[in-house]
Amino acid sequence: MATTLITEIQQAQTRLPLLSRADRGALIVRILRELNTHRREALGHVPTERCVWIDKLIASVSSTISQIVDMPDAEFNRVLNEFEKLIATLDGISHAEKPSTTIH
Repeated sequence: MATTLITEIQQAQTRLPLLSRADRGALIVRILRELNTHRREALGHVPTERCVWIDKLIASVSSTISQIVDMPDAEFNRVLNEFEKLIATLDGISHAEKPSTTIH
């Protein structure tokens, strides 16, 4: 799922001037869903006090979606760049944490 979202972010960046406010909003909502999924699935077993950073990020983005959507193209592009890096990093970490199966 993360790779699909990363591709969507990259495509949005190439079409940034053509994106409507609704398109931008939908992309930010998809990013939020991915962050929530990662929080629930990959970090669900981690003590709450160690997940404050992602909980704050999710809350902050949730409460400022309209401001993010209304950003000028250059700023919105920077936000997308950072989300792309974050999602790729979280995806890499979650895959690295899964124990590999050894067949004897």
